[in-house]
Amino acid sequence: MFSRSLISSRVLPTVLSWYPNKTQVIRNLFPRKQRKSPVRLLDIRMASDGQQQQVPPQKQDAQPGKEHVMNPIPEYYSTNYQPSNKLQGKVALVTGGDSGIGRAVCHSFALEGATVAFTYVKSQEEKDTQDSLEILRKAKTSDAKDPLAVSADLGYDKNCKQVVDEVVKAFGRIDILVNNAAEQYKASSVEEIDEERLDRVFRTNIYSQFFLAR
Repeated sequence: MFSRSLISSRVLPTVLSWYPNKTQVIRNLFPRKQRKSPVRLLDIRMASDGQQQQVPPQKQDAQPGKEHVMNPIPEYYSTNYQPSNKLQGKVALVTGGDSGIGRAVCHSFALEGATVAFTYVKSQEEKDTQDSLEILRKAKTSDAKDPLAVSADLGYDKNCKQVVDEVVKAFGRIDILVNNAAEQYKASSVEEIDEERLDRVFRTNIYSQFFLAR
């Protein structure tokens, strides 16, 4: 990511403003043995203005994770960001765009003038999807079309083709593809990873990227 020697307290807020998951960036930059504060960094969030905020521990027992139940809701943009129509007239497809990094990418693309479509998991991410659609409608430029959400299990070629076909039917083409969707399961030992779980992870994380790009 970044060399720790290049990150000072002066530039850290700027670096963090680029990343929705600021807590993870802090943990990567400053290993536990280098931390001076007794407060667990897992419970600290760096706001876009550079101020530290206390965040209660977060835990969800099922996948996919739901952003709307988090407290506070993760930041998906920087108030200091100044769009300049870099993607005006473009059509972007972002997988897993209902929340997290995917939502942040969709929002940034919309601010830059792109028409945005994203995928989500049906019946499990409905609330986050509706929230993201509303966010994108407010962020989009006047010449961009309304955002589109497409539900799909991206681990299968047929489903990926249907997603692409639906986006092309709605907007005429796809200029940008962001393969963001992924899933992972915690395991304390490699022996816990059975064939079904391995297949599921590879289908979402690897197969879908090939199917969609093809």
